[in-house]
Amino acid sequence: ERCAEYEAWRQAIASEVEIAELGILRELVERLAGEPKRALPLARRLRRLVPEDASLAAEIEALEEKVRTAAAQPTARSAQPATAVAAPPQSPAPAKRPAHAQDPGRAVHFCRAVDGTRLAYARTGSGPPILRAAHWMSHLTYDWDSPIWRHWIAALSRDNQLVRYDERCNGLSQRQVPDVSFDTMVSDLECVVEAAGLDRFTLLGLSQSCAVSIAYAIRHPEKVSGMILYGGYVKGWRARGDAGEIATREAIATLMREGWGKSNPMFRQVFCSMFIPGATHEHFAWMDELLLRTILPDDAWRLQSAFSVIDVGDLLEKVSVPTLVLHARDDNVAPVESGRTLAAGIPGARFLELESRNHILLEGEPAFDEFVGHVRAFIAETAG
Repeated sequence: ERCAEYEAWRQAIASEVEIAELGILRELVERLAGEPKRALPLARRLRRLVPEDASLAAEIEALEEKVRTAAAQPTARSAQPATAVAAPPQSPAPAKRPAHAQDPGRAVHFCRAVDGTRLAYARTGSGPPILRAAHWMSHLTYDWDSPIWRHWIAALSRDNQLVRYDERCNGLSQRQVPDVSFDTMVSDLECVVEAAGLDRFTLLGLSQSCAVSIAYAIRHPEKVSGMILYGGYVKGWRARGDAGEIATREAIATLMREGWGKSNPMFRQVFCSMFIPGATHEHFAWMDELLLRTILPDDAWRLQSAFSVIDVGDLLEKVSVPTLVLHARDDNVAPVESGRTLAAGIPGARFLELESRNHILLEGEPAFDEFVGHVRAFIAETAG
């Protein structure tokens, strides 16, 4: 410890080892979800590394219950009568591979933000790269299974290399970090671009990450071949100054701390109906799990507060990259007028309205297919 150079090297190596260990343990726990006895000790080890992760604590409790239930069941041998005739031997069934074994997006990489926060990112597909700026309620591996996000990943990876990352406090990135400011979110995007080795790409912003994308494109126009903004806004809900909207959002923020990630039908109904009014029973059933896995209640509340004061009005005229703005006509989260204002303020931007009520476009609705078609046409025009 008396050698500054050695200590700096040791700390750097220790940090890399910690990142690798966390990633490996999280991957193993998810892959072994169907084998709770094997998954449990790994989950406990992971818990020792991230004791603040409440969602992991809940997952461990569920695994423990599954192990206890399995232990209470009679074994196949004891369940058979003593006089039973053994069945003739059969050819062993082929081992089932995990459903996600072929999903390359399950391979998670990690990097460090400027303040040391761990950020998780992943790649899928091949072709002209798309970088999806991080939004909240994402989880790099779980999103493959979720009917809320899986079709987005599949469609955007079909003809392109899609790079995704979990926003700080979300998914596999580090949670409960003190700084969730707008400038930090832009800096995180810069760190992921560098870690992923992206030279030039299409930048995709969704919801609040549209504002982050705008700030990045102004700082690094040489990196961005084109920018696509969906469901975005110039000003957050508090900065917009609508008293009715502010009252509604503050009430929802209060409910977050009580109902987030719990089997609370009232909170789920309000929250899901706001973001996905066209949701099916399947989506409602998955919403609880999505909330539980992706973000902690206090982090969700803090991020919503940070998003509420976003204001990029002074930045719009500085955007110099080709820009496509899309917005659902009856979006409850960000009014369609927000999208029009974005497009009107960005020089040369094109604006398209999609016939949908959903802030998160659903698989099978015409608006999602239309969205994908416009994205592909725009990339074909601008990438290169």
